[in-house]
Amino acid sequence: MDVYASHSNRLSLCIWWISALSLSICNITFALIMKRCITIEEHLLEDMPKTPHCNRYPGMGLYANCNVTDLRTDLSEVGPEVRSLCIFTDIKSIPANAFSSFPNLEVLELEGRRLVRIEAGAFSGLRNLKYLWMLFNDAECSSVSMERLAFAGLSNLEELSLIGLQLANVSNVIFDPLVKLIQLQLTRTFEQNLGDIFCYLSERMASLKELIVLDSFISTIEDDGCSDGSKSWPLNVLAGIQNLDLTGNAIEVIKTHSLSAFQNLSSLKMEFKGEWLGSIWESGLGNISDLTFTGNVLSKCSTNVSDLCHLISRLHPRSLSLIYMKIDRWTAEDLKDCKTELRKLAIGNSEVKDLDFDFWMCKPEIQTLNLYSMTLTEAPFCVKANGTVWSVTTLDLTGNLLTEVQGDQFACMPHLEKLVLSNNAIQRLMTHAFRGLKNLTFLNLNSNKISKLTANDFRFLYSLEVVLINDNIIESIEDGTFRYQLELRELAFGRLEYVYELYLTKIFYGFPQKMQRLCIDAHYGTNVYLGNAPQPGGTFVLELKGDRLGFIDCNAPVLKAVREIKVTCAYFICKNDFMAPFFPNLESFEISETSERVAIRYTDINTLHRLKRLKLVNLKFINNTDIRRVFWNLTQLQVLVLVNCQINFLTRSMFRNLTSLQLLRLYSDRPLMLVDGTFDVLPALKAFVLDKVDFQCDCRNDWILEWAESTKQVQVVFIQMQQCVWHYQKRNFLATMETLCQTDTQYLCYIGTAACVFLMMSLAVGYRFARWPSVVLYFRLRGLVERRFGRQWQRRRRRLERVDGVLEEVKYDAFVSFCNRDEAWVLEEMVPRLEEQGHLRLRLCLHNRDFEVGKGIVDNIKESINSSQCTICLISRSYLQSNWCGLEIRVATHHQLEEEDYRLILIFLEHISPFELSAFHRLARLVRSQTYLDWPEDEADRVNFWDRLRKNIVEDDTEFTGESSLY
Repeated sequence: MDVYASHSNRLSLCIWWISALSLSICNITFALIMKRCITIEEHLLEDMPKTPHCNRYPGMGLYANCNVTDLRTDLSEVGPEVRSLCIFTDIKSIPANAFSSFPNLEVLELEGRRLVRIEAGAFSGLRNLKYLWMLFNDAECSSVSMERLAFAGLSNLEELSLIGLQLANVSNVIFDPLVKLIQLQLTRTFEQNLGDIFCYLSERMASLKELIVLDSFISTIEDDGCSDGSKSWPLNVLAGIQNLDLTGNAIEVIKTHSLSAFQNLSSLKMEFKGEWLGSIWESGLGNISDLTFTGNVLSKCSTNVSDLCHLISRLHPRSLSLIYMKIDRWTAEDLKDCKTELRKLAIGNSEVKDLDFDFWMCKPEIQTLNLYSMTLTEAPFCVKANGTVWSVTTLDLTGNLLTEVQGDQFACMPHLEKLVLSNNAIQRLMTHAFRGLKNLTFLNLNSNKISKLTANDFRFLYSLEVVLINDNIIESIEDGTFRYQLELRELAFGRLEYVYELYLTKIFYGFPQKMQRLCIDAHYGTNVYLGNAPQPGGTFVLELKGDRLGFIDCNAPVLKAVREIKVTCAYFICKNDFMAPFFPNLESFEISETSERVAIRYTDINTLHRLKRLKLVNLKFINNTDIRRVFWNLTQLQVLVLVNCQINFLTRSMFRNLTSLQLLRLYSDRPLMLVDGTFDVLPALKAFVLDKVDFQCDCRNDWILEWAESTKQVQVVFIQMQQCVWHYQKRNFLATMETLCQTDTQYLCYIGTAACVFLMMSLAVGYRFARWPSVVLYFRLRGLVERRFGRQWQRRRRRLERVDGVLEEVKYDAFVSFCNRDEAWVLEEMVPRLEEQGHLRLRLCLHNRDFEVGKGIVDNIKESINSSQCTICLISRSYLQSNWCGLEIRVATHHQLEEEDYRLILIFLEHISPFELSAFHRLARLVRSQTYLDWPEDEADRVNFWDRLRKNIVEDDTEFTGESSLY
């Protein structure tokens, strides 16, 4: 291979690498890779954005939510250890083994409104999956095709929920692989006959206990078998079902014996349109424990209680619920023929024209009674009791129109444990209102009009554990109101609109030792006195609301038991100091400021060394707070939520002690600057959530995009939805940053790369096709310049060597360039004739004799030519094929162009035709432009040949006489 050709290849390779490097450098882009999945640990879910349709099951973390465009690519962001996965997708098909990379998955929720196909084995590999929820296009009748083995591999699935799937489009053996299924929920199946749904159940589904068919347009229940005749109902599976829920289906027709397979039902929920109560007992149903009927939203037809009693006498339910029903009468007389032992009766959102509150006396076994949203104005259950004791334990009268609780109103209910009177219009509690309820543990009086709490209101409620009096405008609370409630665990009362001083030790006569949750709504401002009551035995949550809450006893022992505080108020102070530092054992702190006038120093938050969760909403950090120190020393903090705290910037120095922080969530209405490296001091950070952050459109924020793209540990959530402020306008953060900070850089990089590639390619092409003319031109111009400015000393310096200060002539008379095949001619003919014979002996430079050992060949060639008077090239066909000979003639030519008096002598040892010589462009040019010698074939002419050659070597005159030419 030619030496220069190899150099050319190496140059081309070098150019390619330079171009690739330039492109790689200039390919630095700030365009964020949009991560499709969020994976979060269970203990952080409370402070993560709630995703619609994604249920969160306790004990099922890790959780992952994904917005998927490509299953294979996007799900690769989720690790195999995830146990709960919720997917939103617009894909049209789920291929086989789509989720096989998640062997630990136990919960899978999939919303695919554009799904049209689910292939066989789509869920293969999910051996531990227990719950599968799928939502298809529920707005219209979807045509999703599911292959018969779509559920193959789900042998341990326990719950399956399908929404918007038209069963007519799938195989009737689709559920065969689900051998351990316990609950099957089908919503909007677009079937008219319930029996057609039974045909899809498999004989292998022996574990099925719950069948829920909701809003599926079912109007009839018939026992005509399967319409295609390919299979019959799996009677053994239907017999094992315990809960059948048909809510949302306006059933008009129930055929005789159509439900005879259900002999072990525990619960039945049905909605009817028209009158078909009589047809239910003719359907063949067995005994039912829990029976729920939902009417067609108070239809014109009224339910006949006698028919209802006939039905429940046949089915023997222990629980009866009637919702959206219209009933003419409900009296003891009407119920006396109901031969059943009801334990629970619920009538809600219904209209009963004639309700006799003594009805329970014929059914004293009722333990739970719910009469909610029935516009009741009174509830005199015990007026006519005459000493009869009712065994009821739960009474719910929510959403009625009761105005007062009369004395001894519940005296006939000594076993009552739970009483709910919320959302009524109760204005006062009469004397002895709750007398006799010594077993009551739960009392709910929320959302009424109670204005006074007296010392005798709860006098007889010794077992009370939970008291809820929220959303009542309380004007006064007497001392000792809760002095008898020694078992009290939870108390919520307010709003204390005109209670300016709240002495907790006085209303409790101490402080309940079992308190777990205390809620106070102080509205316009209240001073709270805790006194020196001993610290409760356990820990509790403190929830405070109002315009101003001031604590007087800053170091009260009770405060040491508080582990969690939720505060929504303008002032949360103790003697004009921020109150938070006085809770030394606080682990969770959530505070929301409600006023623009507040000037509180929040820096003392950094004294809460045990804090694990901190949520700050609408705090005015810009007033009197040294924001740089707010989060110092919070080394155990795991969750930090900042919402509109008027923070202009976040820096690494602010977060320097948050070594345990795992979740950071931001919401800001004003422009926010994050200083480069803010998150470098957060080694445990796992999620950075941007609910709404208006960044500054400043290139100093571009590091966030680079960090979000490159970080592997932290999940950056919703950054693509954020905005930034630019000239008083809000723009998309990513797009604006790309325009401001990335486009110029990328454009210049593109131009630079293109210019670099063009230059390198031009050099390569020029070197390949124009390097010789360029070299010739260079040396001629250089000689011209030297001659013009009289710098002959440079040429002289190249012909002489300075040795010990004395100028010495060149070493050789001639450098001989020859190939190895012509070496014998050189040694036998040329060397004896020129070096050993004649009156003037010449000194020749031969590469095989005079090259310096250990020095590079190229360097030897160059120095030998430079130190010679001329160069003799012995041209033969072998010479033309030699790479080294080609190099020698090129170096000699370059030296001739540089030195005017340097000679290049060409000797042709054999005849070479012009056609053969034309392939060697440089040599052909020299032959056309210079005189050369031929080695004569006649021996008589050779004597003259050597004389002429010697003469041209030693004399300055370069013109030859009698020369021969090929042309």
